[in-house]
Amino acid sequence: MNKLTDKQQSIMFFCLGIFTFLLSGYLLRGIHPPQSIFLMFLVYFLLVGTGILICKDRSSDLVAKAFVISFVALFFISAGFFAYSGHKHMNAKWIDAEQLQTIPEEFAVVTEEELNDYPALKEAMETPGYVKADPDEWMRTIEFLDEKGSYVIKVGDEYYGVGFATA
Repeated sequence: MNKLTDKQQSIMFFCLGIFTFLLSGYLLRGIHPPQSIFLMFLVYFLLVGTGILICKDRSSDLVAKAFVISFVALFFISAGFFAYSGHKHMNAKWIDAEQLQTIPEEFAVVTEEELNDYPALKEAMETPGYVKADPDEWMRTIEFLDEKGSYVIKVGDEYYGVGFATA
């Protein structure tokens, strides 16, 4: 078998860096930091070492290039994954409206017309459990209930305790 060209070696080590991230995510499910980070680096070193053996070249230049290229790929895919997860986490908002069985002492009256301006609140009243809401609408609903003076509302003849959650 012929030796791999520089371009083929670079592509192989780049793919090994990406594969390290994917394989680590699959193998290390349920293992939490810092153990998962140490084990991810163990998988990384095993894969890069295997790649160096496949190249049949043991020069220090190849070893340095292998670690740099594969680590850059691993770093960028990890950073991209965590940035995407952080963005999703930041925008995760929910509204819950629990129907109360007793008449509360303090509550705010909300009309059907007002309720139509807040579709997530209306859906939360009609659906058991939490309802995912757009971050802007979630904030508008909080401001609306703050203006009303209570998170306990009366709509028609029914009373609801409204709760807000974020991830």
